[in-house]
Amino acid sequence: MKNHSVLHIAPENTAGVPYNVMKMQAMFGMPSRLLTFYKIPFDFPEDVCLNLPLPRSKVAMKWREFKQSNLQGKIKKDNIDKWTHLPYFEPKNSAEKAYMKLRENRNKPKFLKALDEISADSFDIIHFDGGIDFFSDSQLAKALKMKGKKIVNCYFGDDLRTRGIVRDMDEISDLNLTFEYDHTLRHPDINFLFFPFDNSALDYINDEVYNTGFKEKVKIIHSPTQRIIKGTPEIIAAVEEVKKSRDIEFLLIEDTPRDELMKIKRTCHIAIDQIGNRGGTGYGINSLETLSMGLPTITDMNCGMDTWLPENPFFVANKETLAEKLIELIDNEQLRNSARESSRKWVDKYHSYSSVFAKLTEYYQKASII
Repeated sequence: MKNHSVLHIAPENTAGVPYNVMKMQAMFGMPSRLLTFYKIPFDFPEDVCLNLPLPRSKVAMKWREFKQSNLQGKIKKDNIDKWTHLPYFEPKNSAEKAYMKLRENRNKPKFLKALDEISADSFDIIHFDGGIDFFSDSQLAKALKMKGKKIVNCYFGDDLRTRGIVRDMDEISDLNLTFEYDHTLRHPDINFLFFPFDNSALDYINDEVYNTGFKEKVKIIHSPTQRIIKGTPEIIAAVEEVKKSRDIEFLLIEDTPRDELMKIKRTCHIAIDQIGNRGGTGYGINSLETLSMGLPTITDMNCGMDTWLPENPFFVANKETLAEKLIELIDNEQLRNSARESSRKWVDKYHSYSSVFAKLTEYYQKASII
């Protein structure tokens, strides 16, 4: 069988997932590259990054939050089920449309040069990570499709929640993939993948270290990238409630290099990922790290994901039940240790490179891509 090659084109290396997909494919004999437009403000690795300017000021972030809240408000007003609603992308007004075109024209030479340097035409499969082209009219995707390339739209995070689907991209796609469970409820023709995660460098906390530490003072960690999205205010409130009756130490870790964060996690006993699901339906890389280390991990899940997720390894809680769930874990040694034993095995079973690549290959074959 021919070793098909893959080019990933993405706005950014979202949570490091596009890079991990590229790395996974290369590991299994499928040469891959990743071209990103913007560098995210975290220390995830890059392949080819244009490092284009992207406003990340407080004003810019407030504008994005405003657009998201407007969409949520419209959903409520129209009485639409937010978990199944599939918005279509379009500029909000003529000013935004003009700004997009101006930015596109300004950065076009740099983008085309990068495509030429990595010989974009030599790849067999083109992944548009985020389901969006560099060009607002999807001209690159259309041109590559005309040349016989297979087009794959792969969705992350809020792609189908707040931005919406790009009609042209959807029409020419040979395969749609997502790493987000709720996207399977929104899009009529999309395939779910567990995102690939390599935990080989994350050591499991052995029982002696873990249980000895528990007999001293229980450490609970929460490490949000954005407080509002992760429900940090509600988490802090629940922890303060628990402190009234239990001797615990709460570590709220932010803006910390990943290596340092990993060392801190290894000193902890319970992890809290998110409450409220403002930025997702369940969990992300943060949880896979804590599960791999053997930390009982609490998160919130919406739209039925808690019952859908096979062999669910999480302790599911919302803002009303979080304090109660923490106390249950603090007081029940058997519950904690049984969760620890199965958590890393679960990550290996569903998120390992070998497992995800096998499923991706199945989707490729079904769509006649390989």
